[in-house]
Amino acid sequence: MAADYVPGDVVHIPEGPFQGVCAVVREVDSVASRLHIDALIAGGPHAMNVGFDEVEWA
Repeated sequence: MAADYVPGDVVHIPEGPFQGVCAVVREVDSVASRLHIDALIAGGPHAMNVGFDEVEWA
């Protein structure tokens, strides 16, 4: 799946246990179709790795 995500993009997670969480893209791995994102969950920052198909632009 091709996507044009770049560091600094704001994305949100539309479903699953983190549904509704917004995050900032820190790194893009186009080969693996994965993003390294930083999200505020439970009052603190959390680093997460997600697939392109698990997020949408906010």
